[in-house]
Amino acid sequence: MPRKKESALRAEDIFAKTSLPSVIDGSITIYQMWKILDFVFGKREYQREKVATLEFKQSMMQTVLIGEFARIPEIHIRVISLGSGQFTYELVDGQQRITAVIDFLEGNYRLPKGMKVGDKDVGNFNAKQLKETYIDIYQRIKNYEVSCKFYENLDDEQTAYLFVEILNNTNDMKPQEIRNAISGLFSTWVRNTARGNKDKKIVPHKLFSFTVDEKGKKTLTLLPAWKLKGRMEVDEWLSELAYMWKKTWTLGVTQKTHTQWVKDLQVPNGEYSAKFKDKSKLINLLDFSYNIVNSVPKEYKTKLTPMLTHVLVLYGNDLQKKYGKLNSAKYTKKFFEVYDKWSSLDKKLYEKETTINGNQMPPFKDLFGGRNQNAIGTIVKVLDKEFEKDNASFGVIKTDPRESFSKDDIYMKWKEQGMKDGYNNQPLDLEDAHGDHIIPRSAGIEAGGVTEYHNLKVTSKENNLRKGNMDSKIFKKQVA
Repeated sequence: MPRKKESALRAEDIFAKTSLPSVIDGSITIYQMWKILDFVFGKREYQREKVATLEFKQSMMQTVLIGEFARIPEIHIRVISLGSGQFTYELVDGQQRITAVIDFLEGNYRLPKGMKVGDKDVGNFNAKQLKETYIDIYQRIKNYEVSCKFYENLDDEQTAYLFVEILNNTNDMKPQEIRNAISGLFSTWVRNTARGNKDKKIVPHKLFSFTVDEKGKKTLTLLPAWKLKGRMEVDEWLSELAYMWKKTWTLGVTQKTHTQWVKDLQVPNGEYSAKFKDKSKLINLLDFSYNIVNSVPKEYKTKLTPMLTHVLVLYGNDLQKKYGKLNSAKYTKKFFEVYDKWSSLDKKLYEKETTINGNQMPPFKDLFGGRNQNAIGTIVKVLDKEFEKDNASFGVIKTDPRESFSKDDIYMKWKEQGMKDGYNNQPLDLEDAHGDHIIPRSAGIEAGGVTEYHNLKVTSKENNLRKGNMDSKIFKKQVA
């Protein structure tokens, strides 16, 4: 084995000091991390989301017991002072490597079949069998030393920066792992909303409820077509939805621009650094998404890929924003009628159209392969073409842009009603007089839900809130 550097402080030397430098090289044993010191192994927001496989764990054990020259790579440890000479230690980088070994010592898996240490066959041994049969080999695992760097005086944000910007240069973090690792209000909200937080008793949004079969496979209840291979697919979809909603969604999204946006939002003085000001709007968008997805005809549920769901939600959201209200069932039915119509290999309508970059348009369904500007722009081009032909079939309900009656109209109607409540005929003070739409504004212009004098009834604030969108005649019977 190569000689240890004499200048490197050992763990027991470092832990005995009362004042630690910001960073120092050292080494630490598996046993110290497992039993002696107060170590935190739980996943933090800036750590890997990847789950170690059995093969990976067994390969770590082979490295510990057989790989004399190829050792476990250096790990990074955050030292947190609790005062009075007490410390707790957080494994910032190296979670999978170290917990793989500790999991073996705790009896959670066996060594690979056929494994030998020297001339000793330890294949398929668990920790208890190894300790009882070859105590020397068991002790070698406990006393195995790992090179490390110790960091002190780092807060969560600094640690996240270290992990993402520095340590990430030496591992294979995926883009969503990086976005999850960024410390901030938005990244935390994405994780908690997509999969909940048991420690803080936070449940995921209802759009992301899932079922688990007997083999442990997870399936999103409303989105069975989504292929969930890990814990981050939903996180990524939600983060992308927020990005596309916040930006111009028809321009598409790339991993690079998406990740940079998440970083920029949460850096000091970033838009969400002090307050996640769009939280309520994004929750409303998710509630809208739930209603849209829940309205998709059963025969089309299997077509709801992550990208198609983005387009379905965001195009519908644009319609609702522009026209005031959207009938989800009519909208989703029409969306998939367009999908089938422009994907048909018999009609071949797509052959008469080009993509927005001027190339021959493929079947509509083939455009849902990537969130680039050309694909999304062409999808919107087709939807807009069909919408212009018959916008009512898309479920839009045009509402009067004027939400409230004028003070003059309310005063005139109040006098006309004899200074009484228009619903229960009780005396009504002008200070408590509120204008109510007889036919609710939400019913749409065609149904008469306009902000015009003939559709005005003056009532108390309490009655106005109680009535909501209820039919006026029904409500009047309740309060008369």
